[in-house]
Amino acid sequence: MKKTLVVVDIQREYTAADRPFYIHGIAHSLQNAARILQLARHAGWEIFHVRHLQKGNIFSEGSEHSKFVEGFEPIFGEKEFVKSDYSCFSSSTFASALEQQRDSDIIVIGYGSSMCCLSTIIEGYHRGYKMTFVYDASNAKAKSFDEDSTHKHMTDAISSFSKVTSTDEFIHTSESGGGWSLEL
Repeated sequence: MKKTLVVVDIQREYTAADRPFYIHGIAHSLQNAARILQLARHAGWEIFHVRHLQKGNIFSEGSEHSKFVEGFEPIFGEKEFVKSDYSCFSSSTFASALEQQRDSDIIVIGYGSSMCCLSTIIEGYHRGYKMTFVYDASNAKAKSFDEDSTHKHMTDAISSFSKVTSTDEFIHTSESGGGWSLEL
């Protein structure tokens, strides 16, 4: 089965220590996200890069912090979408492009699992997409809890709407040709 990788908001806002959405423990998830992106590129999957832009001081167009993290910029043949709300489906061009991938497994990685990944997966579920969330190639900015706890709770919530897996398990299954079946 075809696969489409959706790379959600891997932007500098999350990696700059002086920014409000900085994620302290982001290094491990970035390494895993890079592994998934490398696999997708090597395997020739469709790759959708989504970037959050809004008016104001954070995620603002033209800001260095709203750019993709180095190494996560789209390359030739990959698609880039801009959204201004949490769900990637808030971009009509994303929604139209993903519709063309309806027969694909949709793999979701990125930031933040507590808002944008969660919103995208729930909306995708209601639109009939089969999605897989790679939890350790993603992370969340802490609000009420510490970052690890916040991310764990969001991953638990996401599991109601999507298959949830680790980077190692996903890569092993993908390389061995195994398929995914979503059972809710």
